[in-house]
Amino acid sequence: MPLFPRNIVCHCRLPRTLRFFSPAASPPPPPLPPLPLKFSRRRLKVASAVTLSSILAGLYYSYTTNNSSSTSLNTTTFTPYTLTSKTPITSGPTQTTIFTLSPPSRSPTPPLPKLPLSAGILSIQIKQPQLQIARSYTPLPPCQNAELRFLIKREPGGEMSRYLYSLKEGDVVEIRGPGVEYVYPAQGNNKIVFIAGGTGIAPALQMAESLLLLQEGEGSGREAEILWAVRHKEEAFGAMKKEIDSLTKRVEAAGSGRKLVVRRFVDSEGGIGIRDVEAAIVTKGKKASVLVSGPEGFIAWIAGPKDLSGGGEEQGVLGGLLKSVARKKGCNIEVFKL
Repeated sequence: MPLFPRNIVCHCRLPRTLRFFSPAASPPPPPLPPLPLKFSRRRLKVASAVTLSSILAGLYYSYTTNNSSSTSLNTTTFTPYTLTSKTPITSGPTQTTIFTLSPPSRSPTPPLPKLPLSAGILSIQIKQPQLQIARSYTPLPPCQNAELRFLIKREPGGEMSRYLYSLKEGDVVEIRGPGVEYVYPAQGNNKIVFIAGGTGIAPALQMAESLLLLQEGEGSGREAEILWAVRHKEEAFGAMKKEIDSLTKRVEAAGSGRKLVVRRFVDSEGGIGIRDVEAAIVTKGKKASVLVSGPEGFIAWIAGPKDLSGGGEEQGVLGGLLKSVARKKGCNIEVFKL
């Protein structure tokens, strides 16, 4: 069996932070196309020694004072939502919070569209009005409600997180979207393994919901496992435990052989080890698809660093714990670095 995956699906991501043109400094350029709801993708067949590639979507947006907001969520202009709650997960030294945004009561926003048959990860752009920048965030599931919830970490020196943490309940937050930041072509009943670090649990939960529950005529017999690594034990309990329990109960209620297992790993208790990864991805009679999300250092440790040379963002060669397991067991896996 091959030591490394032969088929890697390219994925493309929105730039995490976008900067707008200031009308006061210079006239804004003509508006560019709106945020796409779905990106195209290609399948590459590569040898194990070849760098695994992805597509970086570079999208630039213009800012105008006359057309900066809308009463309904869309991909072109920003819609004012209300911050209705801030639920602390941790207070320090790593501060994380669930931010809940609700649409304007005067103009109810329809639910977000269901994900396409080829499951994807939805993202929403949040604007920082003082600095004229926006950043994409992954909402927690379920994503079929008008209310949106985001798990956000306060980053040292991070302008967006500093802005969001300064807001109070009742304040207005401008958002636009949704965009599909990543497209994963589900293949049969392969076991799906998510290895997530910190707030990287959000895309893992969202895609698990999509693959197991939201695709019409799909999901029966599928098995998904999430390995979630956190620095502090409190990150994985409290409100986040309720989020996970809610999703696993909905998967159980759906029946038809669907299964979702979430395993938590705390750094102070040893964290994720090679045996944990091995137990998750080495399966009998099933090929494993492994998706890795989280901070860049975490992704590099689990699956090897991404290739950022040439101004792009590519998958990079397989490395880290997954390479060790693939070499040891000779298992056939697909790896996707989010």
